[in-house]
Amino acid sequence: MALVATAEACDSNASLLASGDLRVLQPIFQIYGQCRSFSGPIVTLKVFEDNVLVRELLNSRGDGKVLVIDGGGSMRCALLGGNLGQLAHNNGWSGIVVDGCIRDVDEINGCGIGVRALGSHPLKSNKKGHGEKHVPVYIGGTFIQDGEWLYADSDGIIVSKSELSI
Repeated sequence: MALVATAEACDSNASLLASGDLRVLQPIFQIYGQCRSFSGPIVTLKVFEDNVLVRELLNSRGDGKVLVIDGGGSMRCALLGGNLGQLAHNNGWSGIVVDGCIRDVDEINGCGIGVRALGSHPLKSNKKGHGEKHVPVYIGGTFIQDGEWLYADSDGIIVSKSELSI
């Protein structure tokens, strides 16, 4: 899949922006991982301070998809670490967006995927298995549905109802 520059996508899709079919996430995410730009169809996950389902999804074939994790914006523990970052890379995920924290930043920065998160935190999460997969989530000031498309680069993150072509 071809990379789409987020600024160019916004410039050339005014009607999609006006209709809400293309949305821009608030600029609250830090950039991690080796891939500063990534895109793909979205898989959503809603968890709170518990990363069992994160591991479960990243242990499956990613096929170029992007995992979007609604972690409730928690800044009290990390939902993703170096082992899960490497697992995501090994299983073909394009990227991960975490509305929460990550840890093992140096390890994640060595992984061949793109990661966006609110920040880093050294404490690991709970392991209870609570959460929901493939549900609508609200992060970065916008609702995101499973199956929509996410595009991330150094300028920001955009979400589209369908795949963009520029």
